[in-house]
Amino acid sequence: MSALRTLSLVLAFTAAVGLVFGTAGFTAVNADRGLAVNVTDDDSAYLGYEPLADEVRDDESTAVVEYHNQFGQDLDTFGVNVSIVNAESGATIESVDAPDRLGGGAADTVDVTLDCPTEEDVTLLFEADGGGGGVSVSLDRVHAVTCLPGDTSVTGVRFDGAGNAEIETQGGDGRIPARVWLAEKPPEKEVTELSVVTLDGDEKLETGVPVRPQVNRTPDDWTIVAIESPDADVAYVHPGWNAGVYDTPKSGSGVAYGDLPLDEHSLLNASVTNGSVGRSE
Repeated sequence: MSALRTLSLVLAFTAAVGLVFGTAGFTAVNADRGLAVNVTDDDSAYLGYEPLADEVRDDESTAVVEYHNQFGQDLDTFGVNVSIVNAESGATIESVDAPDRLGGGAADTVDVTLDCPTEEDVTLLFEADGGGGGVSVSLDRVHAVTCLPGDTSVTGVRFDGAGNAEIETQGGDGRIPARVWLAEKPPEKEVTELSVVTLDGDEKLETGVPVRPQVNRTPDDWTIVAIESPDADVAYVHPGWNAGVYDTPKSGSGVAYGDLPLDEHSLLNASVTNGSVGRSE
C-alpha cells in the first residue's frame, strides 16, 4: 500500500471518529449578542426570550420578560442584569428578581420593580448570560415599558390667597405624608419665625380638599408659607413669599423647591422671583 493511500485512510478514519464522538472541550454559543428589538426568532432560539409586560406600576414588582432554556440541558449558572438605557430618565430600578439557574426545557421570569414619580416610558436593557454542560449563552435585549405612578402622586400645590391651599395630584386623590410650614402673623408683616405641622402616620394630609381645616392651629391668622411632600421629594413655596413677608398675598401655583428637607432658617431667607425659589444668603 502506498504512503499516500495510507495517509488518506488515516484522515478518513479520524474524520469519522470526529463525527461519531464529537470533539472534546467547551462549546460557546453566542445568541445574537448585541442590542435588538422585536426579534422574530427569539421564541425558537437556544435561549428563548419573551416580553410579558408593557406597563408596570410604581413600587410594584412585575414580571417583565421571560427566558426559555431550549438547549435540552441545564444552565447551571444563569444571570440577568437589568438597567435603564436612558440616563436622563426620572425612573429608577428599585429591585430585580431573576433566576440564577435555568433547567433544561424550563422557563422563568425576570421581575422588575421601578420607582417613577410621574408616568414615563422607560427603556430597559436585559443582559443575560448562562452556562452549563459545556455550553454558554449570552443574549442582550431591550424592552420598553410604561411606568405608572402610584395611586396618588403629588404634582403641585394651588394656593388660595395666603391662608389656604389644595394639593394637586396625578392618579387620584388620597392621603399623603406632608409638612406644612406656617407663619403666625398677618401676611403683610415681616415674620422672624416659622412653625411646621407634620402630617404623617394616621394623620396624613388629604388631597383634593382644602389644607387649612386639616391643620388645627391657633391663632386664627396663621398663613401658609410652603407645603413639603417627602414622598415626591419636593416642596411648593407660596408664589408671593419674599424672605419673611408676602409681597402680595395672592392665589396661584406653588413654586417647586427641591432643597430638602426644609428648615426654618432656609425658608426665612428664601424668596420667589420669576417663578423660582432663591436664597438671600
